[in-house]
Amino acid sequence: MNRFFKTVLVATSLATAGVATSATTASAGSGSFSITIGSGGHGGGHWGGHRGGRDRGHWGGRRHNRGYCAPRQALNKAHRMGIRHARIIRANNRVVKVAGRSRGHRVNAVFANTWRCPVVRFR
Repeated sequence: MNRFFKTVLVATSLATAGVATSATTASAGSGSFSITIGSGGHGGGHWGGHRGGRDRGHWGGRRHNRGYCAPRQALNKAHRMGIRHARIIRANNRVVKVAGRSRGHRVNAVFANTWRCPVVRFR
């Protein structure tokens, strides 16, 4: 309902401005009319504008949605899980397998090769 009132308000203001512009143009000979919605600047807001040749978007250039688990991501996640001396054992299109040590024992962690490296198995 609120959207309907906004549409009616915009249409009414455009119609009124059009009538006013045509009346002044006919009598004065030259007239101009402009409607500005927004800042009217060069688009230097949060989402738009020129950013020095690199458009990083909202997240500042982080590539968080690559669709796969890079081996470096798997090693970082293993380190956060407490696995020391972690190394990649196997990486294919399905899994990334990491081996290392935790609390004096050898451990293996298997991560799915999808976004955010979900843990499949930890032994």
